[in-house]
Amino acid sequence: MEAQRPLPTFSVVSGATVHTVVEHRHREIMDLVERTYRLHGDGRTTSPPSCFLRSSDSPRDRVIALPAALGGKEPVSGVTWTSSFPGNLDSAIPRASAVLILNDATTGYPFACLESSIISAARTAASTAVAARCLTRPAKRPLRLGFIGVGLMARYVHEYLAATELEFAEIGVYDIEESYARSRAAQLRTAHSGEVTVHDTAEQLIRNSDLVVLATTAAEPYLHDPAWFEHHPLVLNVSLRDLDPAVILSSVNIVDDVEHVLRANTSVHLTEQRTGDRGFVHGTLYDVLTGRFDVPTDRTVVFSPFGLGVLDLALGHFIHQHAVERGLIVEVPGFFHDTDRIHPPRSAVPRASESWPLRPLNLAPGARGRAVLRSRSNPALVGTAGRVFDAVKARAGEQPELVAFVEDGNVITYGRFFERALEIRALLAGQGCGAGDVVACAGTRTSDTAALFIALEDLGALYLPVDPGWPAARVEDVLRRSGSRFVVEYGRQAPTDDPFIRALDSGAGRPAVPGAGEGDPRYVIFTSGSTGRPKGAVVDQTGLMNHLWAKVHDLGLTADDAVAFTAPLVFDISVWQMLAPLLVGGRVVVFPDDVMLFPRRLLRTLERQEVTVAEMVPTLVTALVQEAERSEDSRHLPTLRRLISTGEELVPSLAERVMSVLPHASLLNAYGPTECSDDVTHHVVTGADLSRTRLPVGQPVAGAALYVLVHDAETDTWDAAEPGRAGELFVGGRPVGHGYVGDATATSGAFFLDTFDPRSPTGRLYRTGDLARIDEDGVHYLGRTDRQVKVGGVRIELGEVEAVLSRHTWVESCAVSVSDDTGRAELVVHYVASEELQVDDLQKYLAASLPADMVPKRWVRMAALPLTQNGKVDHRSLPGRKDRAATT
Repeated sequence: MEAQRPLPTFSVVSGATVHTVVEHRHREIMDLVERTYRLHGDGRTTSPPSCFLRSSDSPRDRVIALPAALGGKEPVSGVTWTSSFPGNLDSAIPRASAVLILNDATTGYPFACLESSIISAARTAASTAVAARCLTRPAKRPLRLGFIGVGLMARYVHEYLAATELEFAEIGVYDIEESYARSRAAQLRTAHSGEVTVHDTAEQLIRNSDLVVLATTAAEPYLHDPAWFEHHPLVLNVSLRDLDPAVILSSVNIVDDVEHVLRANTSVHLTEQRTGDRGFVHGTLYDVLTGRFDVPTDRTVVFSPFGLGVLDLALGHFIHQHAVERGLIVEVPGFFHDTDRIHPPRSAVPRASESWPLRPLNLAPGARGRAVLRSRSNPALVGTAGRVFDAVKARAGEQPELVAFVEDGNVITYGRFFERALEIRALLAGQGCGAGDVVACAGTRTSDTAALFIALEDLGALYLPVDPGWPAARVEDVLRRSGSRFVVEYGRQAPTDDPFIRALDSGAGRPAVPGAGEGDPRYVIFTSGSTGRPKGAVVDQTGLMNHLWAKVHDLGLTADDAVAFTAPLVFDISVWQMLAPLLVGGRVVVFPDDVMLFPRRLLRTLERQEVTVAEMVPTLVTALVQEAERSEDSRHLPTLRRLISTGEELVPSLAERVMSVLPHASLLNAYGPTECSDDVTHHVVTGADLSRTRLPVGQPVAGAALYVLVHDAETDTWDAAEPGRAGELFVGGRPVGHGYVGDATATSGAFFLDTFDPRSPTGRLYRTGDLARIDEDGVHYLGRTDRQVKVGGVRIELGEVEAVLSRHTWVESCAVSVSDDTGRAELVVHYVASEELQVDDLQKYLAASLPADMVPKRWVRMAALPLTQNGKVDHRSLPGRKDRAATT
């Protein structure tokens, strides 16, 4: 009994994937084409005549079907369906389009559809290069290469000729559109070391070329005079209809297949019609490859390749196999619906988000009313219904030449940026990327980062930045825990100028993306939790747009602004830096990593690019201020009007230095967790603030509500903190995200049902884990709850010790930890100072503001504090550190 055949499946291979597979494989593809020619000559292929579909209303337009079948070890059949509509060019649409269907040789079922315009072009170019390789006569090696026609086909042929052993001293070009020829010549000069010439006539080019490539859209002969070819060049007649029968009759003619090429009014077909026989055809390329025909040296040799369907089939099968191996195909579940009569239907993997029920906080009696009364909220409405994609599209339509990005000394206009976003969107859609898919994006800061983000926004997918410098184990963990469907490598990480897209396992069991509330999940950023294991915070479209417009409103962003794009992509502030300016027609200035590593370069780039708004962590602000203080310039960063500090605490001493060096710039202190769409408070620092021990982080941004609560361990209830007293900060309102992807436990521990505001657009409340208090100046950040320790039975907030010490004139930065390597817990200060300081003097300085129990006895001077990738102090890496959470 015959074994049961597998259930047919169907997949799609996009043009982007085809391009990825064939790129840099010129020699491999030429060898494949040569093997297929030999297989065809041996009679082991089936290649019926192609079928032309034409309309009498539009005789220039044609659609061609090229059926074929390959025998051998891996039999396959299929059909190429290709069209040529020259009028498309008038509408800026490519002239040709094509698809290739591959059929299983056992069942007859089609199993793949490939975008085939690149396949057809690569096949034609490769067969032309194979012909040039085997038709070149040893005593007459061509040194002068000439192209008549400089379109896409000519470029492909040049690529493949360059991959052969042939070397050309000169390259000539001619086109009926002189501007096209000159543009192509300029491109060739960047890659070709020899002479490149633009010829005035076709005759001039032919007489000055040893190898002539005809790659035009000519419908009838225009090269009539055999005398132009009296020096006996090798002619690759790619476009088939350029040569007059007189030229054909004076030449040696080699074709790919006699029956195929002698039709459709090709030059050789017209010659047959004129002479009434085929004697002028001397042989096929197979005859030359197998030694059945020797190419003469004293005649012009013309190769006319009609294009065999078996070549498309062989190359398409090759591409499909490689795409399968690399996970680049897009399967279409249920494509063959009638198979359900025999096989039960297979369920598709859902992409939908999952809602996880949130539990309310356990509140003490009357706590809700007190919490609302003592809260801070900002009911201002900003535009949360729109999309960045739509804003860019509108700007590109209205002001296409307006500058959107400045990077690497180049400017990218809104028109070009939107075109790039559409290109990337097409690549993603071609791979099957759609709503709800998590897409891991690995690359460096570029305009492509923003183009990728808005392309995903339009598709309804989620952006997940991945640092290429992460250890492989962390990358693997993030991809697994996020349930990423695709990985996109771009910028320096990609093998080509286009993003490289890799599909991951799409099977069931992918972690769910929490999606309760208003707005679709839009991006995921993995944050380092207190346990050291990162958690993927999900922010939705509502939170994204609320934050972007809040930045526009609070910073007063306009089309005149230049915003510095400086943050690591895995740091949440990178999102607003690259997107908020686009909402108002401003420009984004991309800062490469080599600039961010050196304060002097950072300062000079900020000045040279006339940046008006920048946001940085305090560590980077410190380095910038130090560089400015060392500079002899009297006025620094003259165009900067807003400098924002975020990510960790801004101490008054640093704020004072900033305001001294940059008196013309407004200094903002910002605060916010990644889980709440980034910053949820802004505070403009004033001179009066500098006398404080700690600076306020300010008032809530639009749509945010802030609550300070205290927990009663005995009753396990929460209540509002007394006015001006410390408690744990909770965030409600539009900024609150959806939770953590694939981690219901962590989500339920940090996200709660918002019972304070029944009209909350998200219905969610986020527990920050930060200590804070609220007074008439707004919110004051007091450090992390997990940095409260007990030393000698005394509860100590490490951030408070750091805040006091940081005000010392000569202390540039500091961090306090707890060590028990001596057998008992002790406070340890790690500090960076510009002068040699006595520990006794430092202890006396602290004792003037702190109780004796909070004055550390152990001090470690360091050249620099260890930093996380986002520029924050890495407390876990401090020498001898062993913090302990406070217990009651």
